[in-house]
Amino acid sequence: MKRARGAQLGLLASCLSLLSGASSARDAQRVQRIIVGQSAALAACEGIDASNGNRAHVDFPTQPEVVFRTRVAGGIGQAPASDAQGNLIVVHSEPRVSKLDAKGRLLWSERLASEASSAPVLTSAGTIVVATRAGEVWFYSSSGKLLAKQALALGDPRRRSLTIPSDSGGAWLASGSELLELDERGAPVRVLHASGNLSAIVEADAGLIAVSDNGNVCVARATGDLEQLGSFGGKVLEGAAVAAGKLFAIVDGHQWSSLDLQTGRVSILASDASITLSGPVALLDPPSAALIAGGGFISIRGNDGAEVARAALSAAGQGADAALGPLRPALVISDRRGSLAAVQSGVDALVLRAGGNALRFEETSCLDPFRPTPTKSGIVFACRSGQLFGVSGKAR
Repeated sequence: MKRARGAQLGLLASCLSLLSGASSARDAQRVQRIIVGQSAALAACEGIDASNGNRAHVDFPTQPEVVFRTRVAGGIGQAPASDAQGNLIVVHSEPRVSKLDAKGRLLWSERLASEASSAPVLTSAGTIVVATRAGEVWFYSSSGKLLAKQALALGDPRRRSLTIPSDSGGAWLASGSELLELDERGAPVRVLHASGNLSAIVEADAGLIAVSDNGNVCVARATGDLEQLGSFGGKVLEGAAVAAGKLFAIVDGHQWSSLDLQTGRVSILASDASITLSGPVALLDPPSAALIAGGGFISIRGNDGAEVARAALSAAGQGADAALGPLRPALVISDRRGSLAAVQSGVDALVLRAGGNALRFEETSCLDPFRPTPTKSGIVFACRSGQLFGVSGKAR
């Protein structure tokens, strides 16, 4: 076990131009991309994969039960990732990254220079990427060997960033309005600027889709600058997801909308000013999805956007103490069969089976949970305190 250790730039609509950058950043008009493919990880990034749909590539157990409870030293700073074997990659509340097995047991741990600014990423090239609040990205092998470390010229490196794997074996990183494409060694390939702070970055067939909190949607194709695709016409604060050629998002906190990536046309799937909708969304068979409604309910939306089912996140008598102030909103992920796994502050974690019946796991509540993490045999529920609750199928 290891111990801690000159071409003219075009201006396009509301998307600003490519930053010319230092000579270490390659000319965006001459980039030659090698397609490696999607990551084989079970949870490659915070949104599960680069589509940001919070949809697992495995099915949740049909008869789940809690099979382990443990606490990770150093706490947990961001949502864990999980590799193809179900091992967990965790960045801590302190400057450290660790790999745990599927039961939460430590395999290795390495010291960072600063705390992580985003959830860890597992790339399609098989490396682990950690962005830090010191404005650096660290690339590790699956065995914990440091492969590369790269300083990035970010305007405010201490702010929370968004990181996803790219299909070329590297990663995309968004910080504020800055968007960087990184190669497999962390070197900047392109440095772009959006018109507003980025609330989501996703990969689609069209390229990298960048969504600003003001609702503007741009695309970074294989080479060149950001291009305007369209706008949701309102604020998109909690991310967006892509599937079947469309981008899905909650707009202005009460509207469920889609944007066609070919035409830029926006369709309002549902709108109700009396209900607060929140995400990130968990896609089912798109455009159907699971959203959080009113802060305490899972709202399942059908293909036409109408609510087809609703389930309470909390059992009677459960909930966080209001005196503690605002806490992390509820988070939900889906599997291939349409089952859901959800967490909320002060409430036991639950699995909602396709068809409607909910199973709650007693004594799994915590004040600051992260989105559930799929593993090879089940689900891990993680908390900022370092608590891990592992759920798997019942032995026959």
